[in-house]
Amino acid sequence: MWLWFWETLQGDFHENPSTAQVVTGTLIFMIPLVDQIGDVRDLIANCRKVSKESDDTWAWVALILTLIGLIPSLGSLLKGCFKVLFLYLRKYLFKTLKPVRRLDVSVLDQVMVLLRQHLDNPAVRKTLAWMKINNPYHYLAGKLDEVKSSLTVKELLAGLDEIMRVTREMFDSVVKWGPDSLKAPVERMWAMLVDVRGKASDGITKALEPAQNYVDQIINRLRVEGDNAYRARPGNNAHVLGSRADAELELMRREQPDWVDKVTKAKYPALEVLPPDAVNRINAGWPDISETSKHKGLENAFRTFDASLEASEILPGARLYRVVDPSSGDNSICWMREAEFQALKTKSQWRREYAVWKHWNENGEYVLYTVPPGKSLKVWEGRAGTQELKADPRYKLEGGRQQIVLNPYELDPKFVSARKRTGWSYDDGTASPDLDPIKPFLGLPDLTHKWRMPEPNKEH
Repeated sequence: MWLWFWETLQGDFHENPSTAQVVTGTLIFMIPLVDQIGDVRDLIANCRKVSKESDDTWAWVALILTLIGLIPSLGSLLKGCFKVLFLYLRKYLFKTLKPVRRLDVSVLDQVMVLLRQHLDNPAVRKTLAWMKINNPYHYLAGKLDEVKSSLTVKELLAGLDEIMRVTREMFDSVVKWGPDSLKAPVERMWAMLVDVRGKASDGITKALEPAQNYVDQIINRLRVEGDNAYRARPGNNAHVLGSRADAELELMRREQPDWVDKVTKAKYPALEVLPPDAVNRINAGWPDISETSKHKGLENAFRTFDASLEASEILPGARLYRVVDPSSGDNSICWMREAEFQALKTKSQWRREYAVWKHWNENGEYVLYTVPPGKSLKVWEGRAGTQELKADPRYKLEGGRQQIVLNPYELDPKFVSARKRTGWSYDDGTASPDLDPIKPFLGLPDLTHKWRMPEPNKEH
């Protein structure tokens, strides 16, 4: 047991954590008092980095971001949210060779993804409701601004001393109750922490200004997220759910649409691991749909398929279709063959059989792409795997229809058709497809192309 506990304390730096340790790591921050184990894990992770590169200002910046999440006066909600906010940013600082003053948009995007997942947690939602916090992004921005304005080297060192006291108590328990083989590594770890504490005053002093700069950028992004949560979009202003899975869960419970099932078993289980043959095909030139794909949007795309996934080639002249909403990009990854599109009769059928949640794609329009002359298009093809709603995995979209995933940056915009309406309405609920398509809008959709261009310095 104590060996397991020692490995858990090492967190992400333990190379082969067991499944139980991984689960513990994701739940630990939700339990009062026990969340100190998570604090110790963060301290060890940061101090290891600082110990290796004590002259690296950015290693000290990462430590400051961790200490902000340990301020005792913040309360459980703020501490949890701040830890989530700085988790990805800290790992970014650990991995990057040349940190920059201005964070890349993709880094801030990922930070917000993690925060949204945290805010979708039922316990967090109940806490927000109890505290009457209607806009958590604006609330967090304000509180983080208060913390930043009062942040001093003295306060950060006091937080470091307190978490080191807790760490020593945990280490003493490991030494007292664990096997003798743990005593030497525990004391080596403690010596490393003490060495970092001895350098902390100078290190934190030089890193405080760049850390506050990063915090400012997080605050600004939180304010933008808070504004966008209630912002209308002129021109093609469908009242959509956006990227909020929690709002879709409320819709499922309220309207019980016919395209979703509340079941425990998936009819077409989505892939959890990329098949070995797919790896060979990726090496042979097919789109990289692996977890580590460098193609934006294709990461983990294999998880949208069931076991029928296979490499395929679309011949020149073939016509592919993609259902979109007014805000969607024309050239995203998901398409279907012409015969599959023509077989679709209703929006419900499309959502169910292609397993498309509303917060992914609101529908209403479609585009047609004709594969240009010259060479065939390498794609992945197979049945759409059953998709679970992350906010409540009991709600599932069945899947089962033949879908295509391709690299959108291999498409030529000269061969895409004008946008057309599906005739399924744009409405946000489950109203009849016969509804007047204009009624759900504050502004009439203008069927405008939205072609996404590759990001600079990205491999596509």
